[in-house]
Amino acid sequence: MRQVTCKNCGAVFSEDLEKCPYCGTMNRKGAYRSFRMTFAGMVDQMLGLKDEVNQTTGKMIFSAFLRSLVFIAVIIAVAFGFSRTARVNYYSDPKYDQEAYETILWEDENLEKLDEAYAKNDFQTIKSLYAENSKVVHRWPNYANYVLKERFQNIMDYPHFSVYELQNVLYYLYFPDFFTYGHGMENLDAEQYESMRQSLLKMMAEKGYTEQELADIYAKHADSYGYTNISELEAYVKE
Repeated sequence: MRQVTCKNCGAVFSEDLEKCPYCGTMNRKGAYRSFRMTFAGMVDQMLGLKDEVNQTTGKMIFSAFLRSLVFIAVIIAVAFGFSRTARVNYYSDPKYDQEAYETILWEDENLEKLDEAYAKNDFQTIKSLYAENSKVVHRWPNYANYVLKERFQNIMDYPHFSVYELQNVLYYLYFPDFFTYGHGMENLDAEQYESMRQSLLKMMAEKGYTEQELADIYAKHADSYGYTNISELEAYVKE
Protein backbone atom coordinates (compact mmCIF):
# COMPACT_ATOMS: atom_id res chain seq x y z
CA MET A 1 0.00 0.00 0.00
CA ARG A 2 1.47 3.36 -1.03
CA GLN A 3 2.18 5.96 1.63
CA VAL A 4 2.01 9.75 1.51
CA THR A 5 3.50 12.45 3.73
CA CYS A 6 1.20 15.06 5.29
CA LYS A 7 2.06 18.53 4.03
CA ASN A 8 1.08 20.05 7.35
CA CYS A 9 2.52 17.88 10.13
CA GLY A 10 4.85 15.52 8.22
CA ALA A 11 3.08 12.33 9.30
CA VAL A 12 3.18 9.29 6.97
CA PHE A 13 -0.06 7.45 6.22
CA SER A 14 -1.88 5.48 3.51
CA GLU A 15 -2.69 7.50 0.39
CA ASP A 16 -6.20 5.95 0.45
CA LEU A 17 -7.17 8.04 3.49
CA GLU A 18 -9.10 11.26 2.85
CA LYS A 19 -7.40 13.11 5.70
CA CYS A 20 -4.25 12.96 7.77
CA PRO A 21 -5.22 10.88 10.85
CA TYR A 22 -3.05 13.12 13.04
CA CYS A 23 -3.88 16.73 12.08
CA GLY A 24 -6.91 16.42 9.75
CA THR A 25 -5.28 17.95 6.66
CA MET A 26 -7.03 16.77 3.47
CA ASN A 27 -5.21 14.26 1.24
CA ARG A 28 -5.94 15.02 -2.45
CA LYS A 29 -5.50 11.46 -3.74
CA GLY A 30 -7.53 9.86 -0.99
CA ALA A 31 -10.34 12.43 -1.23
CA TYR A 32 -10.56 12.07 -5.01
CA ARG A 33 -10.57 8.28 -4.81
CA SER A 34 -13.32 8.36 -2.19
CA PHE A 35 -15.36 10.68 -4.39
CA ARG A 36 -15.05 8.36 -7.41
CA MET A 37 -16.05 5.33 -5.37
CA THR A 38 -19.03 7.17 -3.88
CA PHE A 39 -20.15 8.37 -7.29
CA ALA A 40 -19.72 4.96 -8.94
CA GLY A 41 -21.62 3.30 -6.10
CA MET A 42 -24.53 5.71 -6.42
CA VAL A 43 -24.82 5.18 -10.16
CA ASP A 44 -24.55 1.38 -9.85
CA GLN A 45 -27.18 1.35 -7.13
CA MET A 46 -29.59 3.46 -9.14
CA LEU A 47 -29.10 1.52 -12.37
CA GLY A 48 -29.36 -1.77 -10.50
CA LEU A 49 -32.96 -0.98 -9.72
CA LYS A 50 -33.76 -1.37 -13.37
CA ASP A 51 -33.03 -5.11 -13.30
CA GLU A 52 -35.40 -5.63 -10.40
CA VAL A 53 -38.40 -4.07 -12.07
CA ASN A 54 -40.82 -6.36 -13.81
CA GLN A 55 -41.16 -5.73 -17.52
CA THR A 56 -44.65 -4.28 -17.53
CA THR A 57 -46.55 -1.81 -19.59
CA GLY A 58 -45.20 0.90 -17.31
CA LYS A 59 -41.63 0.21 -18.41
CA MET A 60 -41.24 3.44 -20.34
CA ILE A 61 -42.59 5.53 -17.47
CA PHE A 62 -40.30 3.85 -15.00
CA SER A 63 -37.30 4.23 -17.31
CA ALA A 64 -37.95 7.94 -17.58
CA PHE A 65 -38.29 8.17 -13.83
CA LEU A 66 -35.08 6.16 -13.35
CA ARG A 67 -33.18 8.40 -15.73
CA SER A 68 -34.35 11.42 -13.77
CA LEU A 69 -33.12 9.92 -10.52
CA VAL A 70 -29.75 9.07 -12.05
CA PHE A 71 -29.48 12.60 -13.41
CA ILE A 72 -30.23 14.06 -9.97
CA ALA A 73 -27.74 11.66 -8.36
CA VAL A 74 -25.06 12.76 -10.84
CA ILE A 75 -25.69 16.42 -10.03
CA ILE A 76 -25.47 15.76 -6.29
CA ALA A 77 -22.32 13.67 -6.69
CA VAL A 78 -20.65 16.29 -8.87
CA ALA A 79 -21.53 19.02 -6.38
CA PHE A 80 -20.22 16.86 -3.55
CA GLY A 81 -17.02 16.15 -5.43
CA PHE A 82 -16.54 19.82 -6.26
CA SER A 83 -16.83 20.80 -2.61
CA ARG A 84 -14.27 18.12 -1.67
CA THR A 85 -11.92 19.26 -4.42
CA ALA A 86 -12.26 22.87 -3.35
CA ARG A 87 -11.24 21.91 0.18
CA VAL A 88 -8.30 19.87 -1.07
CA ASN A 89 -7.15 22.66 -3.38
CA TYR A 90 -6.98 24.98 -0.41
CA TYR A 91 -4.31 22.76 1.07
CA SER A 92 -2.42 22.56 -2.22
CA ASP A 93 -1.91 26.32 -2.34
CA PRO A 94 1.80 26.98 -3.10
CA LYS A 95 2.16 29.24 -0.07
CA TYR A 96 0.67 26.60 2.23
CA ASP A 97 2.91 23.91 0.74
CA GLN A 98 5.96 26.07 1.27
CA GLU A 99 5.08 26.74 4.91
CA ALA A 100 4.51 23.03 5.56
CA TYR A 101 7.81 22.18 3.86
CA GLU A 102 9.68 24.76 5.93
CA THR A 103 8.10 23.37 9.11
CA ILE A 104 9.34 19.88 8.27
CA LEU A 105 12.85 21.22 7.55
CA TRP A 106 12.89 23.16 10.83
CA GLU A 107 11.87 20.05 12.74
CA ASP A 108 14.62 17.97 11.10
CA GLU A 109 17.23 20.61 11.93
CA ASN A 110 16.23 21.40 15.51
CA LEU A 111 14.83 18.29 17.24
CA GLU A 112 18.34 17.16 18.11
CA LYS A 113 19.10 20.63 19.53
CA LEU A 114 16.00 20.39 21.72
CA ASP A 115 17.08 16.99 23.05
CA GLU A 116 20.61 18.21 23.78
CA ALA A 117 19.34 21.34 25.56
CA TYR A 118 16.94 19.26 27.64
CA ALA A 119 19.72 16.87 28.70
CA LYS A 120 21.76 19.90 29.89
CA ASN A 121 18.80 21.66 31.54
CA ASP A 122 19.45 24.49 29.11
CA PHE A 123 15.97 25.99 29.37
CA GLN A 124 16.96 29.24 27.67
CA THR A 125 17.84 27.47 24.42
CA ILE A 126 14.55 25.59 24.50
CA LYS A 127 12.67 28.84 25.05
CA SER A 128 14.44 30.39 22.07
CA LEU A 129 13.55 27.44 19.84
CA TYR A 130 9.98 27.56 21.14
CA ALA A 131 9.78 31.21 20.06
CA GLU A 132 10.90 30.19 16.57
CA ASN A 133 8.42 27.35 16.09
CA SER A 134 6.05 26.63 18.98
CA LYS A 135 3.99 24.23 16.86
CA VAL A 136 6.88 21.81 16.42
CA VAL A 137 8.09 22.16 20.02
CA HIS A 138 4.60 21.26 21.25
CA ARG A 139 4.97 17.96 19.35
CA TRP A 140 8.44 17.34 20.77
CA PRO A 141 8.30 14.16 22.93
CA ASN A 142 10.03 15.87 25.87
CA TYR A 143 7.84 18.99 25.85
CA ALA A 144 5.81 18.13 28.98
CA ASN A 145 8.93 16.95 30.83
CA TYR A 146 10.74 20.19 29.98
CA VAL A 147 7.86 22.45 31.01
CA LEU A 148 7.33 20.74 34.35
CA LYS A 149 11.06 20.59 35.03
CA GLU A 150 11.49 24.28 34.27
CA ARG A 151 8.39 25.23 36.25
CA PHE A 152 9.58 23.16 39.23
CA GLN A 153 12.87 25.03 39.24
CA ASN A 154 11.07 28.37 39.15
CA ILE A 155 8.81 27.43 42.05
CA MET A 156 11.73 26.21 44.16
CA ASP A 157 13.62 29.46 43.48
CA TYR A 158 10.78 31.87 44.37
CA PRO A 159 12.31 34.67 46.47
CA HIS A 160 8.97 35.39 48.17
CA PHE A 161 5.99 33.12 48.71
CA SER A 162 2.68 34.71 47.78
CA VAL A 163 -0.77 33.71 46.58
CA TYR A 164 0.56 33.37 43.02
CA GLU A 165 3.17 30.87 44.14
CA LEU A 166 0.57 28.96 46.14
CA GLN A 167 -1.64 28.70 43.07
CA ASN A 168 1.25 27.41 40.97
CA VAL A 169 2.15 24.87 43.64
CA LEU A 170 -1.44 23.56 43.66
CA TYR A 171 -1.45 23.28 39.87
CA TYR A 172 1.89 21.49 39.90
CA LEU A 173 0.72 18.98 42.49
CA TYR A 174 -2.81 18.33 41.25
CA PHE A 175 -3.21 19.79 37.73
CA PRO A 176 0.13 19.67 35.84
CA ASP A 177 -1.73 19.90 32.51
CA PHE A 178 -2.25 23.56 33.37
CA PHE A 179 1.37 24.28 32.46
CA THR A 180 1.45 22.25 29.23
CA TYR A 181 -2.17 22.60 28.07
CA GLY A 182 -2.14 18.83 27.59
CA HIS A 183 0.65 18.91 24.97
CA GLY A 184 2.81 15.81 25.11
CA MET A 185 1.48 14.61 28.46
CA GLU A 186 1.37 11.06 27.14
CA ASN A 187 5.20 11.18 27.08
CA LEU A 188 5.51 12.45 30.64
CA ASP A 189 8.29 10.85 32.66
CA ALA A 190 6.11 9.82 35.60
CA GLU A 191 9.04 8.87 37.83
CA GLN A 192 10.78 12.20 37.27
CA TYR A 193 7.56 14.15 37.86
CA GLU A 194 6.83 12.27 41.09
CA SER A 195 10.34 12.95 42.36
CA MET A 196 9.91 16.69 41.77
CA ARG A 197 6.44 16.55 43.26
CA GLN A 198 7.77 15.01 46.48
CA SER A 199 10.48 17.68 46.66
CA LEU A 200 7.81 20.33 46.30
CA LEU A 201 5.73 18.79 49.08
CA LYS A 202 8.81 18.79 51.32
CA MET A 203 9.38 22.48 50.62
CA MET A 204 5.73 23.25 51.40
CA ALA A 205 5.96 21.26 54.63
CA GLU A 206 8.78 23.56 55.70
CA LYS A 207 6.41 26.47 55.12
CA GLY A 208 3.78 24.87 57.34
CA TYR A 209 1.57 23.07 54.80
CA THR A 210 0.70 19.39 55.07
CA GLU A 211 -0.01 17.33 51.98
CA GLN A 212 -3.60 16.78 53.11
CA GLU A 213 -4.08 20.49 53.68
CA LEU A 214 -2.91 21.33 50.17
CA ALA A 215 -5.14 18.64 48.69
CA ASP A 216 -8.12 20.01 50.62
CA ILE A 217 -7.45 23.58 49.48
CA TYR A 218 -7.31 22.51 45.84
CA ALA A 219 -10.38 20.26 46.11
CA LYS A 220 -12.37 23.08 47.71
CA HIS A 221 -11.52 25.78 45.19
CA ALA A 222 -10.89 24.02 41.87
CA ASP A 223 -13.76 24.36 39.42
CA SER A 224 -15.01 21.57 37.14
CA TYR A 225 -12.12 22.22 34.73
CA GLY A 226 -9.44 22.21 37.44
CA TYR A 227 -8.82 25.97 37.58
CA THR A 228 -8.71 28.03 40.77
CA ASN A 229 -9.62 31.65 41.49
CA ILE A 230 -6.56 33.35 42.90
CA SER A 231 -8.61 35.69 45.09
CA GLU A 232 -10.04 32.67 46.93
CA LEU A 233 -6.55 31.41 47.81
CA GLU A 234 -5.30 34.55 49.57
CA ALA A 235 -6.61 33.35 52.94
CA TYR A 236 -4.37 30.25 52.76
CA VAL A 237 -1.04 32.04 52.28
CA LYS A 238 1.20 31.49 55.30
CA GLU A 239 3.81 34.10 56.06
